[in-house]
Amino acid sequence: MSAATEVEKRKSAFPEGERKIGRLLVIGGNEDKDEDTMVILPHFVEMCGGKKARIIVCGTPSAEVAKKERTYRKLFEKIGVAEVMEPDVTRRPDGDDVELVEMVRRATGIFFTGGDQLRLTAIVAGTPFGNEIRHRIFNEGLVAGGTSAGAAAMSSTMVISGSSSGTVRRSDVGLAPGLGYWRDTVVDTHFSQRGRVSRMLVIFSHNPQVLGIGIDEDTAIEVQPGDRFTVLGNAAVFVFDGTVTHTNAPEAGDDDIIALTDSAMHVLPAGYGFDLRTKRPILPNGERVPPKR
Repeated sequence: MSAATEVEKRKSAFPEGERKIGRLLVIGGNEDKDEDTMVILPHFVEMCGGKKARIIVCGTPSAEVAKKERTYRKLFEKIGVAEVMEPDVTRRPDGDDVELVEMVRRATGIFFTGGDQLRLTAIVAGTPFGNEIRHRIFNEGLVAGGTSAGAAAMSSTMVISGSSSGTVRRSDVGLAPGLGYWRDTVVDTHFSQRGRVSRMLVIFSHNPQVLGIGIDEDTAIEVQPGDRFTVLGNAAVFVFDGTVTHTNAPEAGDDDIIALTDSAMHVLPAGYGFDLRTKRPILPNGERVPPKR
């Protein structure tokens, strides 16, 4: 039986009440790697089971896959885990390897490195390796983490290009389908450091129902899909949400300035959270911020 057929067979093996959706750790890039001060990577290890964690490091987004995987292997081993696995997926046919599918089945977490998010989706998505990752996230509680490009690819729609010096124009942003681990969202990384507010506003104007998440460097969010997320790290997370009362986006040309009125932006530092059901910020004491009257 092929790896792909086996995944399809297992999809119906879980009664609805027994399915467990995995948590996500979405990192804005350039996370602290100093073993004396780092916060985000140890948090990911704890999410994956602490010293019992079995983590796959997927360096596919990078042009130097093996180098990236070795770098994070050393970091996770210093933190203390049971096993770190390196799939070394550099071409799409690599994702057909039955041994890699078995690797995913043993893992408690998978970590996607930085690089190019389009490279990640083009090589991994839809392969038996990629399908097993997706299956385990949505059914068996596999924890998924990613930094920079690896984080951007986890949303349903991902940013693949865009000007940091442009204004709010359709031509300033390029989009593509992401891996879809976090639905109805768009994630942008290196957010403040690379001046990416305007391109997020372009995305938001096209579909205000989609939640826009901008994450600064050395900052992350732990996501419980369909419930909430919590911020950790040393900078801020920007959430673009709200009922837009007017936009000219449907009529605007690629190089026209897009109008957008009554949009909302929340700036959330470490300890704050966001309720994904009510779309309201959560204070560090657990209280929800009430809507503006």
